[in-house]
Amino acid sequence: MSEKRIDGSSTTVLYGQADEISWIQRCLLLLNTFYYQILAIVTMVMFWIFFETYALDATRLWHLVLTTAAYVPLMAAAIILFSEDNITTIHISRTKRYTIHGVLLFISCLAVTAGISIETDAKRRLGRTHFQSNHAILGLVSWILMFLSVLIGLMAANTRTFSSYIKPVVIKLVHNFLGLAAFAIGIGSLFEMLTFFERNSSQTVYDGIYVALVFVAIWSGLAALKSLYGQIKSVFF
Repeated sequence: MSEKRIDGSSTTVLYGQADEISWIQRCLLLLNTFYYQILAIVTMVMFWIFFETYALDATRLWHLVLTTAAYVPLMAAAIILFSEDNITTIHISRTKRYTIHGVLLFISCLAVTAGISIETDAKRRLGRTHFQSNHAILGLVSWILMFLSVLIGLMAANTRTFSSYIKPVVIKLVHNFLGLAAFAIGIGSLFEMLTFFERNSSQTVYDGIYVALVFVAIWSGLAALKSLYGQIKSVFF
């Protein structure tokens, strides 16, 4: 919501206050809008290829769908929630953001758990050993870190209960670090299977997905890295 000042400049009401918007902030808002468009497009393209490649009753299909959805878009959206320039939550209070963040992260963890379980069971029935490829190992490590991040996140959401044992900022630091590590390693696991898109579509689609995932991964983590830096300074300096 915008309004005109006496001097003719425009202001935008954010979080209930009128703040003058600089050109840098406008650019960041536009980039965040672009981010969500890229996130939606790359998700739809990846899912389209998955469903075009496999039958609906194929276990491999649901492994790919669930594990991919866990990181793109669920975990990516959960991480970027706290960016000051996040266009989708710019009028949502920080308390509500914590709730949305927790729900998205929890669903993401469930999706990874289900996706890994499906693939593990399928390989067990075929008598094949799982967690041998880089893709599988990275996925497993990411899942463990994500699970720990969710547990620490529950502690961060109840700091009054645990504040007598550990400082709230330390809990948030650990949660933030584990979440970022899980996301980064999970994206790394996705990159390990990107040749799937080259084999089942084209080089152009492969290149597009590659560039889009790089952009999503970097832009999602910028605000969280800034927050992590502040938490590290508070704890150690």
